[in-house]
Parts: sequence; structure tokens; C-alpha cells
Amino acid sequence: MASPLIHPTALIDPKAKLASDVKVGAYSSIGPDVEVGPGTEIANLVTLAGKTKIGSFNRIGAYTSIGMPAQDKEHWVDDCLVEIGDHNDIREYVSVHRGTFKHDEPGVTRIGSHNQIMVYSHFAHDTEVGDHCMMANGTTLGGHVRFGSYVVTGGLSAYHQFTRVGSYAMVGGMTACFQDVPPFCMCSGPRGMIYGINRVGLVRNGFTPEEVATVQGLYNRYFASGQVPSKALAALKAEAQKQPLVEQFVTFVEQSKRGIASKG
Repeated sequence: MASPLIHPTALIDPKAKLASDVKVGAYSSIGPDVEVGPGTEIANLVTLAGKTKIGSFNRIGAYTSIGMPAQDKEHWVDDCLVEIGDHNDIREYVSVHRGTFKHDEPGVTRIGSHNQIMVYSHFAHDTEVGDHCMMANGTTLGGHVRFGSYVVTGGLSAYHQFTRVGSYAMVGGMTACFQDVPPFCMCSGPRGMIYGINRVGLVRNGFTPEEVATVQGLYNRYFASGQVPSKALAALKAEAQKQPLVEQFVTFVEQSKRGIASKG
């Protein structure tokens, strides 16, 4: 494993699979079941352990740990996985724990591609994150949490086990989410309540004025029509096949197990 790109103090198991151009900083430790794709840069004092597969052109900051066992006494030695995609910027002190086989889950903690993950963020066992998300410092995901793509989180926000956050949602700093945050919405506060649509985020991600109007309309009909949620959802479902954005929202709500966060 000797290479001018690998610091001589790095501890890399001979069985680890690193692309030829992977850079590894001083005192980093890489275990035997780790795979790292081309163009990835690993800073100093990083720990990569367990069955961990990391894709291409990622940047992994100092003191980060990926692939450590779940914080669950029953699953300390489970033969489970971490999978990380491409082009992620993972900053200092981030922790990503591998999955478990609880609740018929596949035993994988998975992070997609093109995500910006800031200092001290934590991904507990069996979490799944899509692509193009931006997570501010101290974002904390409990076990089995699911994020869509293009999600933005504020610093020190926390997500209860099994909660979900839909694509294009934005969650404010120091928010505690105990229930699901639907796609396109803004969520904030100590009990994670919904405060309108993520209009700025939608525009920045290329939504047309007509699409933004559609999202605003479905928000008004679900959260602000005065109907009970089940009747509001039924009315939206009737037109979902004609409107992909409405269908995305309806499907998310229908699949909720913890309930949808309330309107603030």
C-alpha cells in the first residue's frame, strides 16, 4: 500500500481496496473491509472501519469516523454495511455508523452523492440520505431516519428515529423533528412544525413559477384548507396522476408511519 499519496503514519490494512490515486493523511486508520474509489481525499486522523464502501471524488475531513458499529448493544458485531456515493464533502468530526438487521431493514447506512455534510454531523445506524443535501453543523440523524434529495438542514437540528424528511424540504437550526417533514416544506421549532413551502430552495433548484404555484397550492389544500388531513389528502390524491409534484407529496404522506408534522 506504499504510495506517495499515503502518509507513512497511516495504518491501512493490506486487504483494504483503495484506488491508486486515493490520498490518505497522517495517522488515519483504514480497515480490511473498506473500499475507496478514485479521486477521494482522506484527511489526517480519519477512521474507516467495518464493511464500508466509499465512491469517487469524496473529501473526508479530519477526525471523521465511518463504519463504526451501531450504538446498540444488541448489534455490536453485526456484519452490516456503510455505503457512500460520489462527490461528497464530509467535514471534520462527522460520524457514520453501520446498519443493523433490526425491523427487517437491509442492514445498510447509506449516503448518496453530491452532499455537503458539515462539522459534527451524525448518521446513526440504518439511516438513508439522498443526493445534493446540505447539512449544517451538528445535524443529528437517529436510527432508521430517511432523507430525500436536496434537503437543507440548520445547525444542531435533530431527527427522531424512523422520521423522514422529503426532498426539497428545509429544516431550521435547533429544530427537533419527531414526525415526518413532507417534500417542499419548511420546518422549524422545538417540536418541528411546518411553516410554509421552501420557496427560495425550489427556485434555486430550477422549479418554474408554475411548479412553485403547484407546490403552494397543494400546501394550502393539505395544511390550510380547514379539512381534516385524511380528506385533504383524498382530494389531492384524486389529481395526483396528472401532477407529478402532487403525486410525490401524496405518496410521501401515505407512507408515513410516525405521522406528518403539524402546521405551525
